[in-house]
Amino acid sequence: MNFTYAQPRTLAELLAQKDAQTHLLAGGTDLLVDTRSGKKSVARVLDIKAIPELRGIRAVKGGLQIGACETFTHLLRSPHLQKYPALRECASVMGCHEIRNRATLGGNICNASPGSESSVVLSVHEAQINIASRRGTRRVAYDDFTTGVNRTCLEPDEVVVSIFIPSAPRALGIYRRITRTAGMDLACWNGAALVFSPNTPAKREIRFAFGTVMSTTYRPRAIEAQLSRRPLTPADMDAAYEAICAEIQPRASSLRASPDEKRRAIRNFLNELLALLTPAPTRRQPTA
Repeated sequence: MNFTYAQPRTLAELLAQKDAQTHLLAGGTDLLVDTRSGKKSVARVLDIKAIPELRGIRAVKGGLQIGACETFTHLLRSPHLQKYPALRECASVMGCHEIRNRATLGGNICNASPGSESSVVLSVHEAQINIASRRGTRRVAYDDFTTGVNRTCLEPDEVVVSIFIPSAPRALGIYRRITRTAGMDLACWNGAALVFSPNTPAKREIRFAFGTVMSTTYRPRAIEAQLSRRPLTPADMDAAYEAICAEIQPRASSLRASPDEKRRAIRNFLNELLALLTPAPTRRQPTA
């Protein structure tokens, strides 16, 4: 495995060297595995861990800005995540302790796995991805950033600098997943919800997203609109479930979870969401 290695110290140095032949090393939890297995051929590696412009977790106007090279351990320890419970829960179950110490939020989204831990959370929060190149900067909605399995909208000379997550005051946020091995396995399926004004049906706005059921994160906006700004009943969730199942395309060849398992996970997720948003007499127990 022969390749050249460099460690730029500033964003300007990184952008001057970034091209189609370079691979970026942040946490390395995907890059090192892929190169050692022969899945990926690497000619040049740029180690970006020490670049200050790619670090930091700070409150900014309108939300939270997270440097692309911040690890999941740093996210979990940040007091700012108290206001973002779904992201905090996502960070707490990402891989194992050792992986959380290495894996970065930027790397997680750039790897663009359909089941990446952060994808569903960033989708419901309608996060924005800040991108830079020698040609300038641009901001892309997270749902437009990932374009397919292991594919993003990044051009060869572009890098992700940071992720902006809009604030969601007093919103209900949840993150759930199923795995084969508790505590350290990748998600076989995951889902997130963000609900604004959860206790006021007439004002309530519901967002939810699911991973591993399509080639990119699945966000059913039309179904969200049908469930928002109204009281909810079990029949509403039944209709939402049927509509979702008609749209999703989980792979039958998946080694981690069957399509039926993923559909059951969605059913249980919707039942839990109903239980959180309705008075006790109308609650329905999640199905097995």
